[in-house]
Amino acid sequence: MSLIIVTDDSSIQAAVESINRNGVRGVFICDVNNELLGIVMDSDIRRALLHEFDMHASVKTIMNTSPFVVGNDVSQTERKHQLVKSNKMLVPIVDNRNHVVDYLYLPDILYDVVGKESPKDNGLSFPERILIIGGAGYIGSFLVDKLLKEGFKIRVLDLLLYGKEPISMFLDNPDFEFIRGDCRDEKTLNNVLDNIDTVIHLGEIVGDQACKINESFTIDINYSALHKIVDQCLKSKVRRFIFTSSCSVYGSNEHEVNEESELNPVSLYARCKIESEKVVLSCDYGHFCPTVLRLSTVHGISYRQRFDLVINLLTIKALVDKKIVIFGGSQWRPFLSVSDVCEGILSVLQSPCEKIKNQIFNLGDSLENYKLLDIGTIIQNLLPEVDVKIIEDPADKRNYHVNFDKIMQTLEFKAKKKVIDSIKDIIYAYREDRNFSNYKDSRFHNHISLK
Repeated sequence: MSLIIVTDDSSIQAAVESINRNGVRGVFICDVNNELLGIVMDSDIRRALLHEFDMHASVKTIMNTSPFVVGNDVSQTERKHQLVKSNKMLVPIVDNRNHVVDYLYLPDILYDVVGKESPKDNGLSFPERILIIGGAGYIGSFLVDKLLKEGFKIRVLDLLLYGKEPISMFLDNPDFEFIRGDCRDEKTLNNVLDNIDTVIHLGEIVGDQACKINESFTIDINYSALHKIVDQCLKSKVRRFIFTSSCSVYGSNEHEVNEESELNPVSLYARCKIESEKVVLSCDYGHFCPTVLRLSTVHGISYRQRFDLVINLLTIKALVDKKIVIFGGSQWRPFLSVSDVCEGILSVLQSPCEKIKNQIFNLGDSLENYKLLDIGTIIQNLLPEVDVKIIEDPADKRNYHVNFDKIMQTLEFKAKKKVIDSIKDIIYAYREDRNFSNYKDSRFHNHISLK
């Protein structure tokens, strides 16, 4: 118990050190008489880090002062029932004076909640019913189409921040179900996870500019919600969980980076991704098989088109405006088509858990690393009439050349499409199908749609 209780005069840093040692993802804050004052979970710590709190500040500044508690006069069976019903990960057991005498930790009773693993759950079974959180977005809508064609039954939870049109063609498919809702709402989560064996989490505010609009909202959506989702997945017998992170976690690096490289985020978006990865990978429990995919910068045409992604934006500006501006140009980026992102996710779904459990994979292809100046050259070669202007002072400080050997060797993944293929697709869509002349419309830009 000594590692689970910290005194009310402790710092946030002291709470971090206790959580790192105690293995239960939280601490109880008590006075000198051991009376419970509040509780701090690892999610509160990470949220404080994202808000750039001083780690030497009092732990009381971030504690929950009204925690859910269980009385010590309650039977063991009833204690477990109350823990599950509470949707909490860690709960203090207190006596009639509100003194902490014991605790309940969800993983300790997980087998009682989930049940013994059956032969079907040996990690080799093929997922059948998949929940895609954020399935109406740029990647999500394309992924829905891909997985339906592969024979999966798909349920989508989405707030429809960017409209329903991207998934409208699936609504009559008997293997598709759509639920409009907020992934932060525990009741909604409980309902949508019913009879689901795999969750793919895409439901976030995506992009540095979009995340800057309301940083508290971003942290709530991109980080805090993930805790609720993962905890509810554990209780709902979900077996596989795929979290789409980003290669932007590497930030600014002068050398080639891989999954073991030091992270150097330069944006709130990337910092949220890093903290969310920690949440996912901390759930190292027998039945649960989480995987983190660090996505390359995505490009190409999808059912919910975006023109705030560098390849797409530069190409459409070249077509419509006949000129493009590249800031810096020497920065490296890995790129991957939206169709290949979906192929990568499918590779994970089709792999035995022993290959993917608690693993991080950079999702991309080592041959698809480019300097931004190279992108301008490719576009100009296809559209010679375009004026390409280089401004030496880079506005975007991200610079990372990424190694993708791990996913190629483990899952035999290689990109099928190249950057030039997506550029040609957009050129064709604009010239032949007369699409996207209104590329500045808010529906094509995450940060404009959210304002």
